[in-house]
Amino acid sequence: MHPYKTNIGFSKKFKYGYYQFFDHFLGRERFFKWTKNSRRRYYDSLRKKLEASGEGTCYEVDRVKDISYEDFRRNYYLKGIPVILDGKAKDWPCVKEWSLDYFKGLHGDDKVVFLDQTDIVNKGHRELTLAEIIDDIRGGKGTYYRFYPLLKNHPEHLNDLDYEFLRNWRVKKTWGEAFHVFIGGKDSYTPIHNAATPNMFVQVYGEKEWRLIPNYYAPVIDPSPARNMYRSAPIRNGKDFNPFDNNYDDFPLYRYIDTYKVHLKPGDVFFNSPYMWHAVKNPTDSIGIGYRTFTPWYSMRQAPLYAFLEMFAFNPPFWVSYKNYADVNLIQMIETGKIKDIGKRKSSVITR
Repeated sequence: MHPYKTNIGFSKKFKYGYYQFFDHFLGRERFFKWTKNSRRRYYDSLRKKLEASGEGTCYEVDRVKDISYEDFRRNYYLKGIPVILDGKAKDWPCVKEWSLDYFKGLHGDDKVVFLDQTDIVNKGHRELTLAEIIDDIRGGKGTYYRFYPLLKNHPEHLNDLDYEFLRNWRVKKTWGEAFHVFIGGKDSYTPIHNAATPNMFVQVYGEKEWRLIPNYYAPVIDPSPARNMYRSAPIRNGKDFNPFDNNYDDFPLYRYIDTYKVHLKPGDVFFNSPYMWHAVKNPTDSIGIGYRTFTPWYSMRQAPLYAFLEMFAFNPPFWVSYKNYADVNLIQMIETGKIKDIGKRKSSVITR
């Protein structure tokens, strides 16, 4: 990755950390009122610094082939730098066999919780069959089913992956692991967010595009406090900032930050580090699987403040998020008050 063009500076990073810390524990709405004038001065100063550096650049994330684990660890993993392992999974059974037809024929009767991530609070959730979701995708509705707990419901599909590779190349000191399958229709999209866990993402079927923003630019994004193990960029005037079209009308400071782009094709494996802000778009119908591990010390190394704050997430509590991480849709239903707890559901984190 290229060095950041703008040096935000330690004092501004520290001051922003102060806002984030008390937003988390006192409530953003309350503390924002108390610090309104201070924040206005802060962002006036930040804007001038960003403008002096000129507009940001969008760079390609490195794409490497036949890299050794030692080189991956030294040049990317330890530095928290994303990288595409070109065609690493091209011979895996999932890449050769999985498709929309494959899932509909094999697991079409699965009843799943579907959340519209573009507006979870207002649009709520639906209980659908996987076949109904796939039919919506084929109908061109832009449907995007995220966090399908395939390996929890059907652990035999572990044989479709090179599990030995995933375990050998993951962060070594982990508390658990989870697999999340993403099934999206053409032009479906997820707004900017980040998460506490590293992700080895396998592109199985179709193509997927990502835009990344390093957490260095968190003061520009200015997210609300995390509710569990992820946080989202704010919505302004009913809109989120879409880094694929770069409309800066409601987000003028985004114009001055560097971003990074990723384009995945079937068989690519993408390593994304903790707290790397990202938005995702599917230019075609797409299936991918994220392999995530819960790695407190590695995550702390990448973003100490965020990792610390997420140990004190409140809704749902941190331990619920960790215990049920494969069922992210259920976690988000707790967050929005759709359900109160997961009760006696079996833990979805696979531990070895």
